[in-house]
Amino acid sequence: MGQLSLLDDVLVVVPPDLLVGAFSHEGVCPQDARLSLEARYGWLLEETDRFNRQLVSFQASKTEMLHGWISYREGFSAELVERLLNEFGVAAGDAILDPFAGSCTTLLTAKMLGIDAVGVELLPNSHLAWEAKSRAFAYDLDELTRVRDLLRTVVPPPAEAPFPHLTITESAFPAVTECDLMAYTHWIETLPLSDNTKLLYRLALMSILEKVSYTRKDGQYLRWDSRALKASQRNAERVRRGLEPVRGIDKGRLPTVQESLTEAFDKMVEDVARLQRQPPPPSQQTLVKGNVLTALPTLAADEFAAVITSPPYANRYDYTRTYALELAYLGVGDEIFRLRQTLLSCTVENRSKAEELHEFYASIGQQSRWQDIVRVIQGNAALREINEALALRNRRGDVNNAGVLTMIDQYFTELTFVYAELFRACRRGAHVAFVNDNVRYAGEIIPVDLLSTELAEAVGFEPVRVYVLPQRKGNSSQQMGKFGRVEIRKSITVWRKP
Repeated sequence: MGQLSLLDDVLVVVPPDLLVGAFSHEGVCPQDARLSLEARYGWLLEETDRFNRQLVSFQASKTEMLHGWISYREGFSAELVERLLNEFGVAAGDAILDPFAGSCTTLLTAKMLGIDAVGVELLPNSHLAWEAKSRAFAYDLDELTRVRDLLRTVVPPPAEAPFPHLTITESAFPAVTECDLMAYTHWIETLPLSDNTKLLYRLALMSILEKVSYTRKDGQYLRWDSRALKASQRNAERVRRGLEPVRGIDKGRLPTVQESLTEAFDKMVEDVARLQRQPPPPSQQTLVKGNVLTALPTLAADEFAAVITSPPYANRYDYTRTYALELAYLGVGDEIFRLRQTLLSCTVENRSKAEELHEFYASIGQQSRWQDIVRVIQGNAALREINEALALRNRRGDVNNAGVLTMIDQYFTELTFVYAELFRACRRGAHVAFVNDNVRYAGEIIPVDLLSTELAEAVGFEPVRVYVLPQRKGNSSQQMGKFGRVEIRKSITVWRKP
């Protein structure tokens, strides 16, 4: 594929179904600014079957070598990264960036292609995943094979330490499963093995937590099997108050720790054996562990040839709850509350980071830069309109949680800081690709793709394309019940640093 370029002096006809046309249900709120976004940027919209939901989700990675070692529902596929790198003309010797690294698909794909890469990620479960995956070519295969054989035959002795539960994970496992998890965790530390092998083994244990538990990841929270003590206690309380009990999920027979761990470790050993037969060309990848808003300003300017990323969507999903089992297992403890507030604001519990950002930019001597970014945010008519629309909807009683208002305002505020820092860190000619979903709250559609494009252009980027996936998503059942069903665009926005 050739490199992307802007279409100059070409009349672009946008299919009507790609446009929204009406952003406010029944015209309750002003929508002129959002309609102006479509008038200005509608020509960028291009529906294409080159990108689909499988590519921009974890589905395509489930069975892939290396990438399938853990389940990370919010991730995208290695194939998507490869296609975009090819389209952007990025090759060995270049450096790319993923400011929301997640399961580190961008970094791992770059490693396999011999491309340098930097990622930024806050959550410890992703840190462990990167450390274990990135060492795929350094593992001692004979040692891994010995551990795999031991897993089939050895029953480790009980461990004294209990599972380090968070409040929200209590009773997530059957009692015998919880004991086995800690027994297998302690056992590996008693064996004369390399740190690399112990690291991979620990990732394997973390990867099976959901499978052997009474929980299932479901968007913004964990769903519970009715057999869990937490679920039965909640239902007992509901019955006491005269309410119907909540019907929980039924996961059927839960596999044992030994069954699941052996299967996961087998897969990892098999992948390592295949990968080590054909090592990739040399390159350097680095994962910066921390907050994207304070990490990006520390990166060198004019460094990166491309950015490929997917931020948390503005959909109220709380990653510290979704991955509560994994974070608990890693001993996060009370630190989870700080992590929750440090994440990009995408939940109703996030508090404003405006003052923290101001203080941070002042501390690094970039007060004027902070002011420039704030002016871009405050000068955006569409964001102002969205904030005012949600405030009106809230006064009408249409918003089911007033925290949505702060979340949306802060989401785009923080992303604008990210866009500005990416512009600084990218070299001339660099392309930036963001995978994201549009959202709808209280009957108000928020065009995340086009609003982000306008904010990105205001900090210096040149809009290139907005690839729209053929498979649209509907809004929530709660929204549909009150405001009707509306299909929402899922897009890959592409910009360029001129």
